[in-house]
Amino acid sequence: MQKYIFLAQIKQNLTESSSFSEQKITINSSFFPKQSGLVSFFINEIEKTAEQLLNQKDIEYSEFYAEKLIKQFDALNSAINKIQEKKNVAQFQSSFQFASNIHTLSPNKRLQEYRKALRALNEKMSWLMEKNYNQENEILKQELQNQIIETEYRKKKCTQAIEDLEQELLFK
Repeated sequence: MQKYIFLAQIKQNLTESSSFSEQKITINSSFFPKQSGLVSFFINEIEKTAEQLLNQKDIEYSEFYAEKLIKQFDALNSAINKIQEKKNVAQFQSSFQFASNIHTLSPNKRLQEYRKALRALNEKMSWLMEKNYNQENEILKQELQNQIIETEYRKKKCTQAIEDLEQELLFK
């Protein structure tokens, strides 16, 4: 009876990982037969280790399989955390296309490009603020705050360039 309770507890602990079962991961651990594969493969290996632990009569083997089970859980959780962090560190994609030679354009065209850039920076600022608000990891939160400061600086420079160009065009 206790064996079934133990296996049920192991499977319950693996339910969170099973939502990633079709994701491919790499685990740097000698406690699995291979280092790359689907999460479902690693879940099956943990279940096999749990069954092997339950079938042991010798204390030394039991201790070995218990340690292996813990190390497998740790390695799998670490790999899944990396997947989640990669999802959280998404890159901003602007919907605007910019001329690569903006400084060689005529003042009117340059003004249009700077205004487009300002709209893109405003979009990015909104995106960064939302990501920062929803971020729970303190390190990633600080990284986002640094990006917000940098984007504010770029917005300020862009706004100044727009004002300068408007003044230049006004006096022409």
